[in-house]
Amino acid sequence: MWTNRYWQAEFWTLAFILVVIGLIGSLFDRAAACIAVIIFSYLVWNLIQLSRLYKWLVKSKSLYPPSAPGIWGEIFNHLYVLQRKNRKELKKLKGIISEFRASTSALKEGALIISNQGEIRWFNKASEKLLGIKASTDIGQRLFNLLRHPSFIEYEQARDYEKPLTIHSPADEKVILNIHITPYNDDQRLVMIRDVTEKHHLERVRQDFVANVSHELRTPLTVIHGYLEMLDPDMYPELAKVEKPLQMMRQQALNMGHLVDDLLLLSRLDAKDTTQNGMKKDIDINIMLDSICAEARVLSGEKSQTILFHSYSNGTLSGSEKQLRSAFSNLVFNAVRYTQKGGKIDIYWKETDEHYVMTVSDNGPGIEEEHIPRLTERFYRVDTGRNRSQGGTGLGLAIVKHVLEIHGGFLDIQSTVGKGSEFSCYFPKS
Repeated sequence: MWTNRYWQAEFWTLAFILVVIGLIGSLFDRAAACIAVIIFSYLVWNLIQLSRLYKWLVKSKSLYPPSAPGIWGEIFNHLYVLQRKNRKELKKLKGIISEFRASTSALKEGALIISNQGEIRWFNKASEKLLGIKASTDIGQRLFNLLRHPSFIEYEQARDYEKPLTIHSPADEKVILNIHITPYNDDQRLVMIRDVTEKHHLERVRQDFVANVSHELRTPLTVIHGYLEMLDPDMYPELAKVEKPLQMMRQQALNMGHLVDDLLLLSRLDAKDTTQNGMKKDIDINIMLDSICAEARVLSGEKSQTILFHSYSNGTLSGSEKQLRSAFSNLVFNAVRYTQKGGKIDIYWKETDEHYVMTVSDNGPGIEEEHIPRLTERFYRVDTGRNRSQGGTGLGLAIVKHVLEIHGGFLDIQSTVGKGSEFSCYFPKS
């Protein structure tokens, strides 16, 4: 501070005045009184400048500061420069906010900012239409008081925002909304809302189409399979020449029947069929897996595979027995199909602190890592030729994934090429 020329000038000016007045006062034996008068006058002058500064900063509408000599002029000038810089920054910030509001107003998706307690701090126009809220009355309100859907309250309280939530709009029951919450900072969350009514409708059309076609295919396939079974060369010797084509036709009809059955099951799972869900009961998984293992040994046949069941838990699951049997048998039968002759397959039922776990482990050829994320897609095949030759429909793991989701679980897949694969179904104990 003392290196500044204005401060130096102020100091030396004050010192010079005090020395001169002190010398003059000493001639009349009034040096102390004269110095006191000068100091008092200097304080009054500074108070006047402070008053002018206060009026300019607080009361005056003028952009320019008052003029003043010495250090006060330098102070006024610095404050003016800072104020002008702040005005530029404020203007720039207002421009950014204006652009943000314009861009969010143009969004078709709703956007809200809420606190950790759920208080609404801001939302765009699309949110007003999708949720039926108003800025004049609902800013500061808790979102859970305005959107009282039980699924949304449960979704928010769980604080697990990996997957979006789909619910009906409180403003219009015909509108289906997709809600995704993203936390940011320490106490704020961004809520994005999309209208997925059309997408939901198209998905329903697709599901209905698959279900209807599958139902329509089942009858002619049953007829074809029945007539093929009647065409037995043992009963009709003249058919001996076409025995091989007939056998191939029977096999293909059987494969098509399995595909239709899987498609129908997937359609029911997609629609969360109330009949299936209504058959919820406590299931002894040990008995179920023991039965599936027996079936797997029959399926293995000439492969002479070692199939063992290891139980480390007496825990039961509450759910649909038919759906769970379908999921578990798909995993076990897949292991039988794709594990080489003489291979080993282990089925485990165990528990951790938080989950019940059903695992199918084999020492088969394994799966390359790049394929693992897509294995649960419908009709996805790692090796098209191999899957078809072994009777796979390409829907087994898709069925497993859907069944686990309905029962609150998830599928984990681990595999090493040349060493084997491990498929684990996790079910929360809660």
